[in-house]
Amino acid sequence: GFFRRSSKRDKEYTCRHGNGHCTIGRMNRNRCQHCRYKKCLAVGMSRDGK
Repeated sequence: GFFRRSSKRDKEYTCRHGNGHCTIGRMNRNRCQHCRYKKCLAVGMSRDGK
């Protein structure tokens, strides 16, 4: 859900802590959308949906 919505909106998120290196896990994934989206891309999710 999150990745698909973020890709379709083509929105630029900014890191809440300013460093772009927030820890994203199951319990804290909603704290920083920028780092969450960046992690999705890092694990191989693609904007094209392929």
